[in-house]
Amino acid sequence: MSVHFKKFVPVCTLAITVASMVSGCKDDSSKTPKENISEYPRNETLYIGGFEWAPPATFNPLAPDPNFPADGNIRLMYESLLAYNQLTEKLDPMLADGYTQTDSSITVHLDTRAKWNNGEKITPDDVIFSFKIDSILPTAHNNNWKFIKAITDDGDNHITFHLSSHRNPLKVLSTIAETSILPKSVFEPLIKSAKTGKTYNMEKIFEFKNDTHPIVSGPYTLKTYTPDQIVLERVENYWRQNHYGGKKPAPKYIIHPIYDKNDNFNNAMVRGNLDVSSNFLPRIWEKGKDSVRAWSREEPYQLPSTITALVIATTKEPFNNVNFRRAMAHAIDFNKIKVRALSNYTPAMQPGFILPFGTEKKYFNKEDIETYGYSYNTDKAREILAEAGYSWNEEGKLLDKKKKPVRSISIECPQGWTDWIDAINVIIESFAGIGITAVLKIVDYGIWDTNLRRGTFDLTFKTPPTEHSVANPWNRFYQMLSTDNYKPIGEEAFANPGRIQNAEINNLLMQIPTITVEDSLVEAYRELNKLFMQTVPVIPVMYRPSTYYLFSTKHWTNFPTEENPYAPPNNLIVAAGVSALWEIVPVEQRDNQ
Repeated sequence: MSVHFKKFVPVCTLAITVASMVSGCKDDSSKTPKENISEYPRNETLYIGGFEWAPPATFNPLAPDPNFPADGNIRLMYESLLAYNQLTEKLDPMLADGYTQTDSSITVHLDTRAKWNNGEKITPDDVIFSFKIDSILPTAHNNNWKFIKAITDDGDNHITFHLSSHRNPLKVLSTIAETSILPKSVFEPLIKSAKTGKTYNMEKIFEFKNDTHPIVSGPYTLKTYTPDQIVLERVENYWRQNHYGGKKPAPKYIIHPIYDKNDNFNNAMVRGNLDVSSNFLPRIWEKGKDSVRAWSREEPYQLPSTITALVIATTKEPFNNVNFRRAMAHAIDFNKIKVRALSNYTPAMQPGFILPFGTEKKYFNKEDIETYGYSYNTDKAREILAEAGYSWNEEGKLLDKKKKPVRSISIECPQGWTDWIDAINVIIESFAGIGITAVLKIVDYGIWDTNLRRGTFDLTFKTPPTEHSVANPWNRFYQMLSTDNYKPIGEEAFANPGRIQNAEINNLLMQIPTITVEDSLVEAYRELNKLFMQTVPVIPVMYRPSTYYLFSTKHWTNFPTEENPYAPPNNLIVAAGVSALWEIVPVEQRDNQ
């Protein structure tokens, strides 16, 4: 069962909550952070923040928006077969101890030691069932089965994923790493009880809160929760401790306090009431006096792994004109966004949709950037518009070919996502410089999410994909540009929110996952990135981490850093980042654990 935020097609009105993994920061109300006066010893308790913003309601991983830690790619309670490691950009063992790959299949070997916290073995049946959930329920990841022909138990804990005729090993590997393995004994009866004819009553499935003695495979389980905090307790018989030399994770407890304002998370951080945070904290270079730092002590401080883009409703006027889109790209002051909105937490932006650093760098072609790309240049933006038949009135407002004012356009953003809001305000100023009137439209998260999927917006931001993935950069292009599951405006789509249609791009997206010769792959990505820059379907705005990573050394030390990169900067809880839980050290030592 693939765990991502907002993973189900809405079959009911959902409570609106925000997950900072998806994007920015929430800052729309107040709740004063409390001092840590707790029954949990401070030298045995790790406080984590930024993954939950409202009183917890459910820990059911099948729910549309389950609470921490049952959401996203968090691997504290439910584990995946493999875990993506951002530093190596490879898949590390988790429930599986390895995998092999052929042209037609991917076979994983389920670790024979793997057990649930009740002592029962994790079986291939559990694994196959967990993946099949996406094929029988109306999830956002139902489309994964387009790429999987079948999953078979081949004996001796070998499980094979057979590729369909839409052969796409990248997508299948990504799915394997992002799917939580759930106990069949718990969830199969639940799903069966909700079946009505050929459909399922999702409300009945959602009634299960999974908040009492959950059966889990991970190193922590739910102990208790209140409207103010979620408390996890270490699984003392965790099956994988031999992998760490018999050691247990250092914290006996992990607590996520609930604040509903970004400033309060940040205040708790600088006061030492949080140890790890995924919140956007400006001017991190000033926080050393508070024993707070990020992955690196140098710009960009965070380790970027994805690209936030300005999504364009390409079927609407005036955005259906590629010259208008290209002019918008030249009008944006990217450096001002970098400085003003992001505290320099991003490298300088380059055109295209490929990261110009890390392992993606081999697909980045600088010559093409200079030929087909764009940069901040208002004179060039005006030149493009003039050549396309646009003009300006005496007040400097842009006129279309019929000499009528180009309508005001809106840029949507969820309420409280402060770094996005600041970036959008820079874009609004930039557009004004070429006569385009744009306004910031702040909406509740649920409205923004619905509008994004239905395509009922002018411009908005999106970070694709929100998870680290072995399938990048292909997955980034696929999520934003593929017409595989194209839906007209008004219908819900979980990819291609801007509704761009380009046959050449789509053909390359189909071919790239099947290419095995490196030189051919480099050339294919080069062509894809050229088409991207020529058609401007979205405008990349910032490089960013999938989650911000901040930590305090007031109560715990030996966090992974750029100088000590023993684990990726995934807040000690996401994907391969969980390995850091075995390495951090309490400042105040205790006799034993």
